[in-house]
Amino acid sequence: MSWIDSSYWTQIRELVKVSVVKKFLKKFRYRFGNEGIMAVKLSREEQYGIMALVDLAYNLNGGPAQVRQIARRQKIPQRFLEQIFAKLRQSEVVIGKRGPRGGYSLAKDPKEIRLEEVMKALRPKLQEEEKMEVPALAGLIDTVWSEIEGSFQSTLRGVSLANLCQRAKDLGIEDTVPAEVVAAVKAPVA
Repeated sequence: MSWIDSSYWTQIRELVKVSVVKKFLKKFRYRFGNEGIMAVKLSREEQYGIMALVDLAYNLNGGPAQVRQIARRQKIPQRFLEQIFAKLRQSEVVIGKRGPRGGYSLAKDPKEIRLEEVMKALRPKLQEEEKMEVPALAGLIDTVWSEIEGSFQSTLRGVSLANLCQRAKDLGIEDTVPAEVVAAVKAPVA
């Protein structure tokens, strides 16, 4: 008989199974809803980024707006929003324009900007993990998780900023920008 009994090895195997599952669940942010169903949870950065883009599309039809204006309307910390817009600009989701009538505007029509593109700009890249020999259970979980991620990305691909603006209108959410500001933004520069 070895100095470690079989129950020890059984416990080790169970811990490995649990850690493998946790590893795959950590790949994707998650939370449990009221019914105990797993759902994706957005980070603050992702949530604020989407809010800011919908604000641009909904309130100014994609026209330029300054970060401080959006931050005030949406109650987002301005410094944090500046960092978010830097990522969105780098990913060519928005265009930055300098000057007194400058600000950020959408790089494309709201119908063409999909949540998938926004999430790729804001969500940190998942580190490619080293390929190592994994138990069959881990391989199964990895395969299933890849299918779930593919389904999630497909859903994101199906939702545009224009869709979100339409939902806001359907819910009766009013424009928060005064009409004179919208008119000034759309007026030709002399």
